[in-house]
Amino acid sequence: MKIYKIFLVIFGLVITANICEARKMFPINISKGELPNDVSSNCIATLSEENCGEGELSLKLAFSKPGWAGEYNPKKGSWGGWKWIKFNAFNADDRKAKMTFVIKDEKSDKDRKTWIVIPFELKPGMNEIKISLEELKAQDGRKADLKKVKQWHFSYKFFPENEWEEKGGDEFTVFISNLRLESE
Repeated sequence: MKIYKIFLVIFGLVITANICEARKMFPINISKGELPNDVSSNCIATLSEENCGEGELSLKLAFSKPGWAGEYNPKKGSWGGWKWIKFNAFNADDRKAKMTFVIKDEKSDKDRKTWIVIPFELKPGMNEIKISLEELKAQDGRKADLKKVKQWHFSYKFFPENEWEEKGGDEFTVFISNLRLESE
């Protein structure tokens, strides 16, 4: 009887751990060495053991000019039902910097107004970023449909037509880690 109780406790812990883990999805698993498949020529994307935040590795993005790094036709492209995109971002500069997280859904095309563009600011050092995926809209005002994401990326100085976009020097390095979607 005692072994049966121990078995039930262990079984319960395993189920609980699996349920908790199921509430996260990694668009790319940086800690397991995955790199983005779509990187502009003005950005060098490498894995690093520096500035990892909560992960084992970070994605070092070194921008020489305006550019992007992310996934085109992502393997994990169904983002419907997820509430948040979260990640750690280490700003290696001694000044604040603005970046954007861009999502292209099924209705997005080459016109940037059809893209979902989410600006965020990084203070020097480590930043914990949390972006709501609920009620997102493209720049043209239509509601985002995250059931099928065609592309996503981090970008730097890529939207000069927007007043909130970063101005000034071009070179910038950021370390991204623990990139994940969460339902809570």
